[in-house]
Amino acid sequence: MFHATLDSTKTWKQIVDALATLLTEAHFVASETGLMLRQLDSTKAAMIDLTLPAGLFQEYSCKGDHDICLGIDELTKVSKRMASDDKLEFNLNESEQRFEIKMLGQAERLFKLQILSPPEDRTKKPALSFDARAEMYAEAFKQAVKDIGVVSSHVKISANGDTISFTGEGDTGEAQVSLKMGDESLLYELKIEKDSTSMYALNYLSEISKAMSSDSVVLQFSTNKPMMMEFGIAEGGRISFILAPRVERR
Repeated sequence: MFHATLDSTKTWKQIVDALATLLTEAHFVASETGLMLRQLDSTKAAMIDLTLPAGLFQEYSCKGDHDICLGIDELTKVSKRMASDDKLEFNLNESEQRFEIKMLGQAERLFKLQILSPPEDRTKKPALSFDARAEMYAEAFKQAVKDIGVVSSHVKISANGDTISFTGEGDTGEAQVSLKMGDESLLYELKIEKDSTSMYALNYLSEISKAMSSDSVVLQFSTNKPMMMEFGIAEGGRISFILAPRVERR
């Protein structure tokens, strides 16, 4: 059995919006400790890793592990029907193979979503190490991605010294955004084991940046290696995106 309640529709909408950036189906795994999701997108160029601990919910009970695979379109449509002051209740109806979302507000509304067949294998978290780690205002990252998007379809991210920079170039010109450590900086923290530079597809970064709901984001990367972007959701929840690099051919 699985049952949970959530007082904040805003939190649930943020979760669904984040998943909708890359996925067409959401494969949740419910356990006694909470809900988690770890999936590759259809191109296998990006991965989402979501953790929603039991403590994030007002009520939470789960016996055993349960695979809950749902269509993103359906989840998105239902979340759009949630009023800001609704309280949410989630239940797994195993006999009907339905995931129930109840909205408790001025009216009581119930949606029963069909549970899809989960993938045969659960996605494993890759073993990654990083040479650079930067924590910054999420808004600063969003604006940097938008700036580079004016001229380029890819973003080159570099970390050296006390600076992280975003650069791009295309047929119409070049753009660069630099964030430097300092008292008035938009950059909270920068730790560099080794100077690092890597390039990533802007369309992925643009979609991921739209999903950032917290004030800050942590970027970790190494030269020509995958980058991990991580930010918080509500109290104790975390979501990370791992994006494969675009390696320039010489």
